[in-house]
Parts: sequence; C-alpha cells; structure tokens
Amino acid sequence: MSKLNFYLDTDTIMKVNAITFVALMAWMSACSPQQGEGLEEKKQQLAEYKKEFNLLKSKIDKLEAELVSLEDKDPTANLKQVEVLKLAPGTFNHYIEVQGNVKSSKNVSVNPEVSGILIRRHVEEGTYVKKGQVLASIDAEVVRNNIAEMETELELATNLYNRQKNLWDRKIGSEVQYLEAKNRKESLEKKLATLKTQLSKTYVKSPISGTVDEFFVNSGEMVSPSAPVVRVVNLANVEVNAEVSEAYTTSVRQGDSVEVSFPVLGLERKEKIRYIGKFINPQNRTFRIELMLNNKEGFLKPNSMAVVKINDFQKEEAITVPSQLIQKSVNNNQKFLYAVRAEGGKNLVKKLTIETGKSYKGMTLIQSGLLSGDMVITKGFNEVIDGEEVKIVNQQKQDVKITKN
Repeated sequence: MSKLNFYLDTDTIMKVNAITFVALMAWMSACSPQQGEGLEEKKQQLAEYKKEFNLLKSKIDKLEAELVSLEDKDPTANLKQVEVLKLAPGTFNHYIEVQGNVKSSKNVSVNPEVSGILIRRHVEEGTYVKKGQVLASIDAEVVRNNIAEMETELELATNLYNRQKNLWDRKIGSEVQYLEAKNRKESLEKKLATLKTQLSKTYVKSPISGTVDEFFVNSGEMVSPSAPVVRVVNLANVEVNAEVSEAYTTSVRQGDSVEVSFPVLGLERKEKIRYIGKFINPQNRTFRIELMLNNKEGFLKPNSMAVVKINDFQKEEAITVPSQLIQKSVNNNQKFLYAVRAEGGKNLVKKLTIETGKSYKGMTLIQSGLLSGDMVITKGFNEVIDGEEVKIVNQQKQDVKITKN
C-alpha cells in the first residue's frame, strides 16, 4: 500500500472501522439469500460471507498498523493544536452611541380662538392643506346678526354725518352737532370692525402647510381655546434630538458627520450635526445635539426612536485584536495575550505584554506590544504556556477593514 501523506488520529481510525462495518453489513443484507432457498445453499452462502469478512478484517488491521506507524513518524502529532490570526494594520474607529428622538417643528395642534359649537369640518383627515386654509367653522350666528344690526346703524349714522358735514362746510349748524355725528359714525365703524374680527375667529385656520393628521372633536361638539380641535403636521423635514454626556464636550462639534439609524425601520443615514446645545443638563450631565433630516417619503414619525453614532476617535494603520483574547495578570494587573512565533524551525508560544487603547464592537486598539504580522492565538490560548511548541492547524489573515464601521 502506498504511504499516506496525511494525518489521521484514533477517532478517524474508529470512524473508518465503523464505516467499513456498516458498508459490509449493507452489502451482506443486499446479497442475503431469498426465501425459499434450501438449507445447503444458505450454509454455502454463509461460508462465503465469513471468508470475505475475514479478508476485509485483515485489510483493516493492516491499514491501522500503517496509520500508527505514520503517527510515530510525525514529530508534531502530540503537540497542542492552536488556531491563529495574523495581524494586519487597518483603520480603527471608535463611536459614541446615544439614543435620539424624532421631532417635528411643524407638528401643530390647532386651538380655536373663541368658544362655541363646531358646526362644520371643511377638510377630512389626511388632506393636504395650505397655510391659512379654513379647517373648521364654529357657530357664528349671533356674531353675524350683530354685524347686520351694526351695518344698519352705521348706514344711518353715515347718512347723518354726511348731512351734518355738508351743513358744517357751509357754516350752517353748530360744530357740536357735526362732531357728534362724526364720532358716532367712527364709533360704529370700529364696533363693526371688531365684530368682523370676531367672525373671522370662528374659522379654525391652519397655521402651516401640511397634512391634517387628526380631528379631536366632531361637528356639533363644544370647543374652546383651552383645547385643540385638529392637528396638522408637515414631515417633509424632521429633527433628531439626542443627549450626549458632557465627557464628550470636546469631541463633538457642530458640522461633524454622524451616522443615524432607525432600528425599527431598518434605515441608516449619514447626517451632520446642525446644532450643539450650550447648556449642560444638571440632572443627567448631558448636552443636546440636533440633526435635520429630509423626510420626503414620510417614514419618520414624531417620537420615533433613533440611534446616533458619533465618531469621536480614528486611527490609521492601527493594530487591533479581538477583545476576548486579552487577559490580565493576577498580581500586577498587566494585560497580555499569547502569540506564536517561529524560532529554530519550531512554532513557539510567546506571552506578550501589551498596552491597550479604546475598544469598539469587540475589537481593542493595541498601543504597544504587538506588530503587523504577529500571529495571535485565537483558539487554544487558555491551554498553552509561554515557550512551549505548538502545532498551527488554522491560520487566518486579519482583514484590514475589520475595525471600520
């Protein structure tokens, strides 16, 4: 038999035996004599099967002996097996993640200016309206009657004033009569203007252009200035407000680019900080930041939750390792990890003391102690000691973008 150029352990040998035995039994079952055959035929068939079985067993024993011999010749057969990650420099980014809230400055609840009974809704919910458009009407029958009465009185007063003025212009009559007529006319004009202003206030008008989102009252119900009648929203543009710890006061600047995501909607965007608050909230020691987002599709609703990621630190050509590989010494609290370095044709374990920087998304920045090309142990690092020889069974090369988000 030709030499095997691969390594098989005891488990593999057992698997070979099991597979061979199963195959043999399947073959024997397929070749088993059919019902109706005679006793002599069955005995003859059984004898053939035993002969074939003994032949296969002999081959299996020979293969097992060869495998054991090959194991004895492999100098690394008994070494501990480890997996390693070959380090490569890349860009390391650290982010502050804070929760934000969607708001709209054009989300208006409209209150009536006068009390009365709502007699008509001029638009339906979901209708787009322009600024100043009438949304609903309040009963104004009394005001209209007063206007009609006032217009009649003003017409009479105007006629009397005009006559007195003509007489006064011709130096006929007294000045007092002229001034009384003029004063009455002007007084009625002011009262009529006031009544017309009151009439205009019986119309509930939209203060902004937008969509009628909801009516809070129905026709026939009483309304008053203390309670809103309708809500109008314009979500073409919305704001995202978030609160950032005062510890990052020097790291966050107006105009900085940030990533804002909406987990529920599965949306993510890059935006700029439009405004940074000038006040530290004494209750939670935070300051406010504000972003302005285009929302033409209308997916973003007021009070939706957002996550704002602020890139407060970046380093090019950085060496990073998975945070879970870093260990601490019990005595001096030093940080270290295990790596493999080739020396004298052997792969030897090295315990390397390191200094770390910031961590993000399971990756830690290494300030010192590691170099590009080092092979850190990612699997089996808890089972090795400094200086022992190991066998590398899997080597991965670090993606240079592994820490970039």
